[in-house]
Amino acid sequence: MAAESEGKDAAVGFILALGRALHRYGTPAHRLEDGLRNCCDRLGLEAELFTTPTTIIMSFGRPTELKTRMLRVEGGELDMGKLARVDALADKVASRAMSAADGVIELEQIQASPRQFGPIASTLAGGIASASLAVFFDGGLADVCVSGAIGMLLGMLTSFVSRSSDQARVLELVGAGFAAFAAGLASAVWPSLNPSLVTIASLIILLPGLSLTVAMSELATRNLIAGTARLMSAVIVLLELVVGVALGERLAKALVDVQQSPKPPLPEWTIWVALVTSALAIGAVVQARRSQFGWIVAGCVVGYVGTRAGTAWLGGELGVLVGAFALGATSNVYARWLGRPAQVVQVPAVFLLVPGSLGFRGMSSLLDRETMNGVETLFATFVAAIAIVAGLLIANAVVPPRRSL
Repeated sequence: MAAESEGKDAAVGFILALGRALHRYGTPAHRLEDGLRNCCDRLGLEAELFTTPTTIIMSFGRPTELKTRMLRVEGGELDMGKLARVDALADKVASRAMSAADGVIELEQIQASPRQFGPIASTLAGGIASASLAVFFDGGLADVCVSGAIGMLLGMLTSFVSRSSDQARVLELVGAGFAAFAAGLASAVWPSLNPSLVTIASLIILLPGLSLTVAMSELATRNLIAGTARLMSAVIVLLELVVGVALGERLAKALVDVQQSPKPPLPEWTIWVALVTSALAIGAVVQARRSQFGWIVAGCVVGYVGTRAGTAWLGGELGVLVGAFALGATSNVYARWLGRPAQVVQVPAVFLLVPGSLGFRGMSSLLDRETMNGVETLFATFVAAIAIVAGLLIANAVVPPRRSL
């Protein structure tokens, strides 16, 4: 009896540690709850689970003898490599191939292990992603080069401020101000530069488009508290970015004569080059394993092609539904085939679909008192986010991943 009790205590300890780890690596509430519930069932634990972006509450045991634990958690980091390792470990413990006590130890080792790509590689990847996305926004050669340079400087700034929690809380505000200020100064040197385009492209990693899409997904799956909290967090980040950009632009205009004479965009074929480079760069930003990069590129290409086809068929806002469906089906095939989380492919590719830039433009219009334009753009943002969620949910129904994550 004592051995059975100790075994259950060890299993509970593992579930608690697993929940914290999965939350840390960016798992949405509905996937997190489903994954933990599946693991509890396989370990023979009776459990009730509730998660939000900042709290995990778990109750174990029969209704008359519940033991409840609340975990205070913070917004984590996107690390697809460690997420895949945590998922594989959960499978080993749930299948009794490893004891729960050993699983807790290995979880600690996974979280303490160095990241797949260090600060220098991540900074370069951020610059490449910004430069590549400037091509998608119809930027010229000058826009691409300056966006890449500012993106790398923002990567360095992110590495610096992440050392302090107080500094990290103002990252979006300071980063947006710096990007807008640098773009304004650069436009005085290169009149062919489009400073607004450069600012948005260089901020793409900070834009909360992914959080907005996850929030809509949580709301659509009836995780109302988690979805509402994440949605408001995304809105606050957008406001911080808009205020930072406004400050940076006005400071730049006070010092130099900001020019804006955009050149024609680059040739059509450069978009396909930018698609591959942005997929690889974002894969590095989210710390994916090198063996996962081929699938990430495939997911990005399928999602982009699907979006273009859907836009021609359904229009701009709803066309992304087709791309999201194609991406969701591809990521679920990956999950079924290799037995790994669909998020590994889905999260990097969603970066290219998310409507973060639309939301930013909408908030900027409202700040400039262009009320009608701002409201229309924000409405288009939410329609696009809902379309992405709808596409992913339809893909889950048509091609189930056979996994909770």
